[in-house]
Amino acid sequence: MGVKELELVIPPIVGYQYVAYPLCTALTRKEALPWFYSNFIHLYCHHDLDEERTSGSVPFSFYGEDFIRCPWLITQKLEREIVLDSPPGIVEFLVNGINSGYTISLNVDEYYIPHRRVYRQTHYAHDILVYGYDAAKRTFLVLGYDEEMQFRKTLVPFHELEQGFRHLEWTDNYQEQIYLYKFNKAGSYRLDAAFIKQSMEEYIAACNVSLRNRGTTDPLEAAFGVEVYSALIRNIPVLVRKRDIRPIHILWEHKKTMGLRINYLCEQGLLPPAFAGCFQPIEEQAFALRHLLMKFAMTGDDAILEQGINEVTCIMESEKRILGTVAEALEHQHVPQHS
Repeated sequence: MGVKELELVIPPIVGYQYVAYPLCTALTRKEALPWFYSNFIHLYCHHDLDEERTSGSVPFSFYGEDFIRCPWLITQKLEREIVLDSPPGIVEFLVNGINSGYTISLNVDEYYIPHRRVYRQTHYAHDILVYGYDAAKRTFLVLGYDEEMQFRKTLVPFHELEQGFRHLEWTDNYQEQIYLYKFNKAGSYRLDAAFIKQSMEEYIAACNVSLRNRGTTDPLEAAFGVEVYSALIRNIPVLVRKRDIRPIHILWEHKKTMGLRINYLCEQGLLPPAFAGCFQPIEEQAFALRHLLMKFAMTGDDAILEQGINEVTCIMESEKRILGTVAEALEHQHVPQHS
């Protein structure tokens, strides 16, 4: 079998691995950038993050990602029983998938996965991305959050990954699905300035964009667009008590991605060059907000909390102003005729 390592990139969005993993493959080629920058504009946040019904769900994230329909991905979705019940087993399944050019996302019990915080301590279900192997050393190359909570590549022996896959029943809240991703060389997508403009306007207007998908899924009862800021302010005490910085991290990733998007639109001639870098101060504010709320969690100083709330409001007002200007500038732009 030898050694096989598939190409990956670390995308701008890694806060939730279910979003990051397919992007690791889709963004390996620049052809996918028009699709990426035409999407990942919408955010949602549950109104009350202390409710029991939100405890096991994603509290704050990007909305609208559908990687099964992504033009630049070939996506296969399987139930884990299909692999469990087949004689070859998970190791051969993963090796064959990698040999066919697929990265594989699956849930494992991280008690058995080296370089994880719970390794040999606690049974805990989480997703990892397998993207290569070394047959001589009998190890898989995997990607995910390590014991230092860094999104990194690590190694897992064949036998430990097999144990982690087989023993999921000992854990709670694991997902049955296995996803396989391969870059679709036959894909096609044109940068859609009109759609970006529409999405930005919906974001500013706090439109519940989940309503347009109600033909196939229930709409979310959540805050959308700029309304997420009010939801965050209401829930900051809950987040601090739980020491959960994920929503603030996703907020920062959204600003980082928005800045990259605006710069890309400038490079493509769809925005005046003066717009380049205009979102960087907002990205820096959001990054600083993470540290501020971590400091409040450690000190309990109400003055720091008040400063954090003021920062959230400031970020919101700046973002509304800049995105409104960007949407207006896109009003009469035309996309170059290439895919």
